Amino acid sequence: MRRSWTLMLITGVALAAPGAVPADQADETAIRKRVQEYVDAWNRGDAKAAAAVYAVDGTHTYVLGFTHRGRVAIEKGLEEFLAGSWKGTRITLKTNAVRFLKPDVAVEDETFTVTGLKTLEGTELPAVEGPCLVVHQKRDGEWFAAAVQCGIPPEGPDKARK
Repeated sequence: MRRSWTLMLITGVALAAPGAVPADQADETAIRKRVQEYVDAWNRGDAKAAAAVYAVDGTHTYVLGFTHRGRVAIEKGLEEFLAGSWKGTRITLKTNAVRFLKPDVAVEDETFTVTGLKTLEGTELPAVEGPCLVVHQKRDGEWFAAAVQCGIPPEGPDKARK
């Protein structure tokens, strides 16, 4: 729990800190294109193409609480997801904001939705939704996801009473 609060504090500081580099529309468009490449690859079950948007040394911390480190591990993890219990799922990613910290580093605030998850018996489950914080890095003229961290907000007191 303490780690989550630390991450939220760091995220808030990174997104609110003064001195951000003015956004270059071409770079923001390139980042949004990379996000769409990931979505398209996931939705066709292509783990290799989905992993290609990550930096070679990138990381992804998933809503399930574990982290894959490096593009190779991310690809292997996505292969397992998309061939296993997440097979046939659909993902959407909504970019809420992109903020440039340096000309080659940007922070993206996005929201994900995964639909099509099923129980072992085949019953469809409700959509899974949550926020992601993505640090993008430009390397050799191309943007890559350097660090992705996603979560599912805990149920609030209003939901717990129902």
